[in-house]
Amino acid sequence: MDLSARKYSFIEEVFKVEEDTFEKLEMTLKKDKLDKLGVSSEHKDELDKRLEAYRENPQDLLEWDSVKKNW
Repeated sequence: MDLSARKYSFIEEVFKVEEDTFEKLEMTLKKDKLDKLGVSSEHKDELDKRLEAYRENPQDLLEWDSVKKNW
C-alpha cells in the first residue's frame, strides 16, 4: 500500500475514534512536529502547561490591544 492510500485509510479510522483517543492522536502529532522543529523539552512542557490552563479556563483570555497598551 502506498503512502497516499495509507493516509486515506488512517483518516477513515480517525473519524471512528472517540474523543479521548483523538486527543491522544492529536498530542502525538503535535509532539512529533515539535520534535522535528527542535523544540526543547522545557519549552514543550511550558506549552503543555499553557494548553492545559487554556483548556481548563478558555474564557480566561486577555485582549491583545489591552496587553499592548498596558505593556
